[in-house]
Amino acid sequence: MPAGLRVDWLGWEDDDTLLVDAAKTERMPASLRLNWGRAVRWRRLLAFDIPSGNSRILLSDELSGQGGFETGAELIAWAIPGRPHTVMMAADVAYRTSYRPSLGTMIHNTRGDSGMVSTLFAVDAGTGKETVIAQGDAFTNQWVLDAGGNPVARDETRPDSYTIYARQGGDWRQIYQHAAQGDSEIGHLELDAKTHALLAIIPDADGRRRLWAIPLDGSAPKRLLSDVSQQVRWFEVDPQALSLSAVWVGPDEREIWIDASARARYESVARAFPGRQVRVYDPSQDGGETLAEVQSFSEPPIYYLINFSNHSAVIAGEAYPQLAHVTLGTARSIQYQTQDGQTVRAQVVLPSGGGKDLSLVVLTPGEWDRDAQEFDWFAQYLAARGYAVLRPHLALTGLPSEGGAIWWGGASQRYAVDGVSLLVQEGVVDPHRVCIVGMGYGGYAALAGAAFFPSTYACAVSINGISDLPALLAHEQHVFGGADSNHAALAVWDASVGSRSDPKLAAESPVHAAKAVAAAVLLIHGDDDTVVPVEQSLEMQSALKKAGKRVTFVGLDGSDHSLDRASTRTAVLKAVGGFLQASLH
Repeated sequence: MPAGLRVDWLGWEDDDTLLVDAAKTERMPASLRLNWGRAVRWRRLLAFDIPSGNSRILLSDELSGQGGFETGAELIAWAIPGRPHTVMMAADVAYRTSYRPSLGTMIHNTRGDSGMVSTLFAVDAGTGKETVIAQGDAFTNQWVLDAGGNPVARDETRPDSYTIYARQGGDWRQIYQHAAQGDSEIGHLELDAKTHALLAIIPDADGRRRLWAIPLDGSAPKRLLSDVSQQVRWFEVDPQALSLSAVWVGPDEREIWIDASARARYESVARAFPGRQVRVYDPSQDGGETLAEVQSFSEPPIYYLINFSNHSAVIAGEAYPQLAHVTLGTARSIQYQTQDGQTVRAQVVLPSGGGKDLSLVVLTPGEWDRDAQEFDWFAQYLAARGYAVLRPHLALTGLPSEGGAIWWGGASQRYAVDGVSLLVQEGVVDPHRVCIVGMGYGGYAALAGAAFFPSTYACAVSINGISDLPALLAHEQHVFGGADSNHAALAVWDASVGSRSDPKLAAESPVHAAKAVAAAVLLIHGDDDTVVPVEQSLEMQSALKKAGKRVTFVGLDGSDHSLDRASTRTAVLKAVGGFLQASLH
């Protein structure tokens, strides 16, 4: 691997060629930051020839014979029947003929003026040679291909509209459009080859997410699962047949099987692992074998190679082999009423021996707002050290969140306080030994809890967290084109958070309420975080110090937002463990 690259994904192109999606984060010199921010994450797709050990980067910055350079190369399709060694990739390309005249607007203006053209390539994984297959424009967001790797549709996300085009001959015909309303783009667009339609989750006028089929011939879209009242969370298409396989609906993500054979395969595996969460994925091309991930909240993921012909399951790997003989915490799901009459679902994790009057750690929604059956390394670390853990699942309650009402402005913090009060009443928790911990948005919630509910918490931990909403929005505006930009991403921020000029955002920012904080505060932040700038934590540290509060800052050298490296997780756990020991005992 080239130095500094970290692996995000692996996949086989054929039996001898391994594809590796990797990324590298770099800090830009001040003179070159322009509209990209302080840290930039570059992605690279590499092809490894296993017999020889040779590797090559596919779609490198300079495009041979194309007269330009690319950014944001994305793998679209691979292992395509009848096209050996060929992968389909998309990238935004700045061609030399348009690059220099548009440079000024790339820095200061909108996506449409950038001179970038979304381009679809067929790339030879052995030689690296690329061939242009189709071109969109600066607003193209997704490409949809058929089983042979041919483009059949693409979409465009403009500031005022979202549009889907189908390819007919050499032309593109509009088959769907809706006006932009906040996050107007469709995040997951797939082809159903059986019905010759695109599958998409589209919000209704009331905001409920439904599954729709958009025919490629331009006829009227059709709502699928019309008898299901719950919102659609996700859907899956069989990669071989290119047909709808399963749909997940409702706050508990209930699975509805569409493909009977896929359901039979899943159920045959699930029966072998009762009481555990089973995910069947990555089947062999003939369907005779598949991999399965099996876990529960107290059992780390184990990966099995399933053979359907001889009904065997062989362990292929373990996520946390070091925990094989460690006694882990136990969990129970609860529901409680909030002071404003809402019902919140939550999970309570206790050390293996249980106990009364325990120290409590509230894990705020965000990074840890996950399925109750998934193994949670952070919660289990806390339980192993003797702490009780409360995990409110606000995203699964169905509570209205328009304009960020739940997340920004105190609602999620109030609901966490209500959960703490319940555990205190039950005698499980000592009210004087409660800490609130979160990452990203959860870091904001932790700081907001300490600032706006100071009597509840003895300490607070923010990991890669947000402290200043107007400053964060200013950063996003800078990234997406400056004060005059109408980039669609900014419309999403406006809809979910609000306008940076709205005075309530400053009032809802913990950095402006540092004087109210009574808890000890630990700030942890990666210096290469490209999602939440490290300045968010540094600014909070400065405000707390100025107010005479107890604050500690831990910088993570070379770490980005995701905590996806073992060394980074270890550093975070050591810092949090030491801080909790000092603050709650």
